[in-house]
Amino acid sequence: MTVVPGPARRLLHICYCCDDADAVTAQFVGALGLVGVMSTPLEPSDGAVLGLHGEIVSRARFVVDHRGPRVSPSIEIQEWVSPTVVGWPSVDPFEVGIKAAGFAVASVADAVRRLGRSGCVVGTIDEHGATMVDRRGVTLELVHDPTLPDGQARLHHLRLTVTDLEVSLALYCRLGFEIIDVDAVTSAGAVGGPEAADGRRARLRLPDEPFEFHLYAWDRPRGFGTHYPVANHAGIFRLAVAVDDTHAAVRRLDGSGWRLDRGPMTIALHGTPVADMWIAFLRDPDGIPVELVERPRSAFR
Repeated sequence: MTVVPGPARRLLHICYCCDDADAVTAQFVGALGLVGVMSTPLEPSDGAVLGLHGEIVSRARFVVDHRGPRVSPSIEIQEWVSPTVVGWPSVDPFEVGIKAAGFAVASVADAVRRLGRSGCVVGTIDEHGATMVDRRGVTLELVHDPTLPDGQARLHHLRLTVTDLEVSLALYCRLGFEIIDVDAVTSAGAVGGPEAADGRRARLRLPDEPFEFHLYAWDRPRGFGTHYPVANHAGIFRLAVAVDDTHAAVRRLDGSGWRLDRGPMTIALHGTPVADMWIAFLRDPDGIPVELVERPRSAFR
């Protein structure tokens, strides 16, 4: 039987919600060598696009790694003015949701020192990697990659905690992810985790980009809760993936277990070189939001 690939081709961005986009940009640029590529103006807009009622005031800055905007995924650093950002990022590895952003670096020790100067605190560290928490409570993970130049990081992975690994694997594979491997884990390996834990981890990727998704499902302790319910919650709120046709992707995913929140709809990123584009917002059963963005392959190298 021929398996038809899912509609998603690559990660476009992860959304980091905060109260000061300039300060967060400076952290990623100064400590990890990322590059700012574009920003949207601070202006009012319709909150319905993000699932909020009434008018909102917000702006976003985008940073990418050394590969550049036509290759690298980006971090969309979204600053909330009205409504203000709410809550605090969860560092509990067993609480369901998007838990951490991971970066490959040439020297873990050097990256830890640079992040420390920007106000990040070390959670765990060894010769293979480190876990840190930045000044706004977001967990950052570092993995060693000797092929990278000194001072330059590459966006490497996103860590998510899910309730049921088999259910999540079926959903994300239907979206377009490929399974790299699935293995047992006996340590949370994260800030706030116990020394011993039992669960499974699946590593996934999309076909056009080596960036990985690490899905963790815990048996001991059991995973609990759901992802942040509102778009202005502090921390990593959502991820966006590129599709060829947003309408076709929504039709294809209908009835597969993904819940359509909003769209398809067209938006413009004012103040940026990105033209109007069709988007839609989905959620998985754990409440993790995924944005589908219509971007042709010609937009990337």
